[in-house]
Order: sequence, then C-alpha cells, then structure tokens
Amino acid sequence: MTRFAGFARVLPLLLATASIAYGADPSLDGLRGHLRTTDDRLRRLLDLGTRTSPTFRALVQRLLDSNVIVYLWCDRADTAPSDGRLTFVSTAGGYRYVVVRLVRLHSRERQIALMAHELRHAVEIADAPQVVDHESLEREYRRIGYMSSTPTADRKTFDTRAAVDAGVDVMRELTLAED
Repeated sequence: MTRFAGFARVLPLLLATASIAYGADPSLDGLRGHLRTTDDRLRRLLDLGTRTSPTFRALVQRLLDSNVIVYLWCDRADTAPSDGRLTFVSTAGGYRYVVVRLVRLHSRERQIALMAHELRHAVEIADAPQVVDHESLEREYRRIGYMSSTPTADRKTFDTRAAVDAGVDVMRELTLAED
C-alpha cells in the first residue's frame, strides 16, 4: 500500500472524528449547542418551527438557556415503539444529555408538532434540576405526568398535559401561518 492510499483510508475517519467532536461541544453558540442532529430534514424542520411558531420558538429558547443538550434522531416508523420519545442519556460536565427519537412523518406540520411535544419534555427536564439519571427522571414524571401506556419489564412511558398542549398549539400555529 502506498503512503497516499493509507492516508486516503484514514482521512474519512479523521474528518468524521472532527465532525463528531465539533457536534458534541456544548459551548457552541445557537441551536447547534443545545439542539443537535445529523439529519438534514430534522434540521430544516427545527429551523422552520423556530421561525414560524411562537410556542416552538419559546421551547427552543428555554432549552438554549438551560443545561440540557438534546440530540434529535429519526427512527423508521416500522421499528419505532412510538411516534416520538425522549430518553435520558447522561449527566456530564454540568450538562444533562437526552435523545429525542422521532418517526419520519410525511406532513411537515405534524413532524414539527411532534418535535415540539418532545422538546416540551426536554424543557420539563430543564425545569427540574433534580433530574440527573433514569431513576430521577421516572420520579419526576410520576410527579408531573401520567403513564401513557402499559409498562413492560424494560420500558415505562409517561406523558404530560403540557407536552400534549405544546404539540397541539404548534400544529395550530403552523396551520394559521399557512393561511
């Protein structure tokens, strides 16, 4: 193998590593610092929701002012247990990390409303500094929410009226913006 061929093999790994490190730095300004995704469609919908819906914009602003970092991922509808869900990942370096997984919906408005619903859950975590792990997350949702499905051995799902209302409000605002 020539020196160039070896470098050509390593270059994509170096670029990917730099990209991952850049995306993981919570000190970045703006949305990339607190709301992260590698999915271009979700990024565009996040931008559209922020521009179009006052409710969505307020959720995003609250997260920008918090120590909660949200990773947005898209799931395939045929493998996802629900349209959207938030999972607590970790606490490190003064930040709390969560993952929001969304199924890919055909309607932009429904996708943004679903994202708003899940971002409201992230705001609920931002408003509860005692949430630092899975156990404290469950305690908080038992306090502020309700079980949204029958629990299984490995999974309990909760919801809140505030998250449901956020999704409905954003859908209404997006619909009005189109008229």
